[in-house]
Amino acid sequence: MKRRNFIINALKGSVLASIPLSLSSFNIKNTKLKIGIVSDVHQDIIHDGVSRLSLFISEMKKRKPDFIIQLGDFSLPRKQNQLFIDKWNSFNGPKYHVLGNHDMKDFGYKKEETMRWWKMQKRYYSFDLNGFHFIVLDGNDENPKPWNGGYHRYIGAKQKLWLKNDLKKTLKPTILFSHQSLESKGGIANRKEIRNIIENSITKSGHPKIVACLSGHHHTDYLKSINKIPYIQINSMSYKWVGDNYKYSRFSKQIEEAFPNLNKTCPYKEPLYTVLTLDPEQEMLHLEGKKTSFIPPNPIDLKIPNAEKMSPIISERTLKI
Repeated sequence: MKRRNFIINALKGSVLASIPLSLSSFNIKNTKLKIGIVSDVHQDIIHDGVSRLSLFISEMKKRKPDFIIQLGDFSLPRKQNQLFIDKWNSFNGPKYHVLGNHDMKDFGYKKEETMRWWKMQKRYYSFDLNGFHFIVLDGNDENPKPWNGGYHRYIGAKQKLWLKNDLKKTLKPTILFSHQSLESKGGIANRKEIRNIIENSITKSGHPKIVACLSGHHHTDYLKSINKIPYIQINSMSYKWVGDNYKYSRFSKQIEEAFPNLNKTCPYKEPLYTVLTLDPEQEMLHLEGKKTSFIPPNPIDLKIPNAEKMSPIISERTLKI
């Protein structure tokens, strides 16, 4: 199948995805809430992160969502990234951060340094808006030993207790954001424990308080339902990582010297981002779709295994509540 047809069919196939949720269990206002979402920009890997983010911010300034959020692997606190973080901060409305594994440790930076750079007060937190509750987790706690030495992807005892108590206190339908996924291999290592906390946080009528979980990290696009809770993976704004075995130089020597890991990616031609709409009156959760193409050669050209599953797309999704 040609790549163009594959992308179009993938988008169409997910437009009408429907999972039964439970907003009728909550007493909330019939007010639409819109959220601008971007994930895995990787300003320190991609060469044109500023221009990619600029397109997102420009559109959000026009559309004026209730808030914007980035789902991690965003930008390290390096002097050359000042223009990038200034662009993000130019959005006048509320804006929130999720910590990704590449937002610390890389280039020797610590989590606390990145948080100060972002002006992020807490590494995990929650807030309320328009009758909804929002939770942001930090999936970068230290894994119990023995560990493989890679990036940590764990939620520790203190954060787990906080999550239990936070969900216990709220009476509002809840959206949960994390960088690493809670449903996929390679996501949060103790994801089953976290899902158990989520699934046992229910309303008096027996419905889950969690309306949906959204994450990044995997640079892919999918929707998975586990025990009536939808888990939505938001694709990277910038690229698919392919590693040393399939590296390819697409850009000038000057660019690739400045961004030495760029040749280990299959970059997206245009940036991917989305807007999530929560509509209590229509009993609907809607995620806008966006698609682009790879800057050649694409994963199929490079003969990467399972290349047909690597799509530069965020699928449109409508979850009927």
